[in-house]
Amino acid sequence: MNKTKGKPASLFYSDTREVLLPGLMAYKASSSLYDRFGTCQQSDLRVSLLDGEEQWIDITAGELFYIPQGYSFKIESLTSTNSTAVFISFRAEFASRSSSLIDPFVLRSFRVPQMKNWISEFINYEQEHLQVDYYRIQSRLYALASAAMKSSHSATSIPADLTRVVEQARQTILNKFDTSLDMEQLAKSSGVGSSRFYRAFRKYTGLSPLKYLITTRLNASLRLLADPNVNVTEAAHSVGYLDEYYFSRLFKKQMGVTPTEYASRAQVSIASLSPIFAGDLTVLGLTPRVSLERDWDLELDNKELYIQEIRLSQPDFILTGPISEALQGELRQIAPLFVYHWHDYSWKSRLIQFGKLFGLDTVAERWLADFERKTANARLQVEELWPQAPYLIIGVRPGNFRTYGKQRRKFTDLLYDELGFNAPPVAAEIGFMDTATIEGVTELDSDNALFLIEFSASDAYYEQLEQQWKSANQGAGRERHCIFIRLEQPFLYHSAMHERLVDQLVSQLHTEDFSKQESPC
Repeated sequence: MNKTKGKPASLFYSDTREVLLPGLMAYKASSSLYDRFGTCQQSDLRVSLLDGEEQWIDITAGELFYIPQGYSFKIESLTSTNSTAVFISFRAEFASRSSSLIDPFVLRSFRVPQMKNWISEFINYEQEHLQVDYYRIQSRLYALASAAMKSSHSATSIPADLTRVVEQARQTILNKFDTSLDMEQLAKSSGVGSSRFYRAFRKYTGLSPLKYLITTRLNASLRLLADPNVNVTEAAHSVGYLDEYYFSRLFKKQMGVTPTEYASRAQVSIASLSPIFAGDLTVLGLTPRVSLERDWDLELDNKELYIQEIRLSQPDFILTGPISEALQGELRQIAPLFVYHWHDYSWKSRLIQFGKLFGLDTVAERWLADFERKTANARLQVEELWPQAPYLIIGVRPGNFRTYGKQRRKFTDLLYDELGFNAPPVAAEIGFMDTATIEGVTELDSDNALFLIEFSASDAYYEQLEQQWKSANQGAGRERHCIFIRLEQPFLYHSAMHERLVDQLVSQLHTEDFSKQESPC
């Protein structure tokens, strides 16, 4: 929040400069003695400060960003054609010790609806113009400063009405990413105002609508490119890019390899002998030729049938968890075998190993970077909506309630360690504990529960489970609270399932019912 009180600064317009931005290329701006506002009307941008750790933000076409004096920065256009950025420089004399309009300074975007009309006034203004023109430019400058400062004061939570709007927009992108989607039109159709929509979408997803669309399209293109019957042009058109050259440049920029390079490495035959691996291969765009269920190696009567299925698939790689030395010997006669003792290390390490194995390490690293952004966004919301509240993590399947403690790496490494849910003291003593009924869980010393429902349950089931949890130990006068995450399938320790868990959690955090409740501290 801007700490400046009263009159924060006197502003003095200096000049306006136009800069050509080549398509998909970076432009670096050195530090200046002047504060600057930047904008681009033709293209969406990515902007990052060059001072300290590099952190990018997305700027939708028409939005502005503010850079205080003394900061250098880098901008990239997100379109293949050339566009023009406009930088408005001014000197600020502060009445307090502040050195920035936003104190502490955070790089963020903001919108001024009139800016489309004002740009020509800034560009065409000359010092010898009439005094009235000077005052007009100064008034525009103060209006921009006001909008920039207001953006830093905006609330971080999303009202319930905006939650529905953003979720609808997100679903529109997911369902229609292969069509010509106009992000500005999507914002206008939200009915809540473009500025509020963009802020809420970024808060909800951690990305701007455009970046969310790009990520969705590129993720979808992976599986297409891994199909030997689909060429680059067909893949580009199938995910919504009519210009395959633009698609290729964007793909290389995001994935670290060209679409052709990716296809040559991804078009392989894989036999995956553990269901754990499926979700890791999925995020790399790979579909195994053979996928076997858990404990297949213990079905001695069917072992030869499984071996024959693997052999007929003519695999280039065989991936397996721990199996007997004898079985490993048989499989090595078919194809190169890679054994992963997945219980011993995290799923993230395994994804990196798979990336290196298939020459797709940059794709794996890019996916993990996106996941880290998602978890960082989710962690902020957990801290905001349920600060300091300890939650017990309970996986629910038909006829079984499994309580997970900190001694068990599965849900806990993500929910406790990364997302910042506080663990109740009883969690430190548990690896996992199974009970057939909810009563076995309600006896544990925790007032708050996070239920991960691992099957397709009816609304009536959720209502009954919530009532059972809240009514337990009512005589003690303690208020109990629960959150439901609808996974709707058994949780497996792999990349795709962790992503699903984060997405479901953020969605649940912002449902109307929970938004109206107070944090149970």
